[in-house]
Amino acid sequence: MNMFRLEPEVAGEIGENSIINYERGMIKEVKFLNYEFTGWLGDELLTSHPCFIVSENIGKDILKSNLKGYKFEDVEISVSDEFKEIYPNRHIPNFKRLIPLGKVVVCDEKITQSSGDDFCLEDDVELVVSYSTLEILKNTR
Repeated sequence: MNMFRLEPEVAGEIGENSIINYERGMIKEVKFLNYEFTGWLGDELLTSHPCFIVSENIGKDILKSNLKGYKFEDVEISVSDEFKEIYPNRHIPNFKRLIPLGKVVVCDEKITQSSGDDFCLEDDVELVVSYSTLEILKNTR
């Protein structure tokens, strides 16, 4: 299966209403995500380590597909004061939190282990998706 490592836009950060479990000072689990926009170029797949969000449009297309290895959760969207200043009239569409469930191991740019899912994490950080997923992400408008 052809897989592709994505680098989504970072349009914000984990907001103060998020519920997070920490282990040794590192984020272990984000139980609830508040994504706070600080800027935004308009992409519909966004990240703020270690979380990903997708627009409701992309979410609907993913749900209609046969893709596997993901789940969606609700996300609270907020905007920073800077965002309000820079984009006073900008509308933010509805988003869902995208949680990749698959895993891949990449060595020398080759996948050495894969769960076979369409949505995977590499080293619990990098989003890696199948060609079918990439096509949906590119074609959603």
